[in-house]
Amino acid sequence: MKVLSVNLQDSEIGAKRDRVSKGFYKEFAVIEPKTGRSVAIFRTYITGYTFHCCAWFYGIDSYGTGYGKAAGSGYCKESAAIDEAIANAGVVLNKRFGGMGESAIRDAALAIGRKLSGKRNLILHTAHA
Repeated sequence: MKVLSVNLQDSEIGAKRDRVSKGFYKEFAVIEPKTGRSVAIFRTYITGYTFHCCAWFYGIDSYGTGYGKAAGSGYCKESAAIDEAIANAGVVLNKRFGGMGESAIRDAALAIGRKLSGKRNLILHTAHA
């Protein structure tokens, strides 16, 4: 997966995060190993049958946030919510991956991390509730 463009926007996700924070499910964090700095963070939450994602992006000289949600059945709602949050933050990938599962999430997260940091070797850390 490749990042086509980055025009980071701050979507002011604090209020949305506060409403769903009790349903924390998982976090993916892209980290620079030498500095320990997080380049991208994706937190997913579940409320009822809906997945929510709050995402934070830290470029060398820019910052952005995004929010996405997905409901329904028959597909991976977690990846759909993350895909929507990435688009909401102003990051354009070469393909949309909503509904394609955790391996697509990992590919997208690392591609974004490489683009924002300019580094090739990154750590993808996953934390569960």
